[in-house]
Amino acid sequence: MTASGRVLGEENRISVQQALHAMTLGAAYTLKLDDRIGSIETGKQADFAILEEDPLAVDPVRLKDIRIWGTVLGGTVFPCPQTEA
Repeated sequence: MTASGRVLGEENRISVQQALHAMTLGAAYTLKLDDRIGSIETGKQADFAILEEDPLAVDPVRLKDIRIWGTVLGGTVFPCPQTEA
């Protein structure tokens, strides 16, 4: 979707679930690292971002506006510093 709200290539769109998979487990698979990263599973590295909203529950137009709450790196939670909006 363009900044003006026009949908381009509608027949080529993917779902939010497909996009999340492509950025996580799909990317790890491409790098042949899917046995170590790309999903939250026992025995894998626990490095991921924590979002303030569920990307599967918001309007897809708002995905770009979801704020990051923090990150988990090596199993340790690091909240993002508070900033003025």
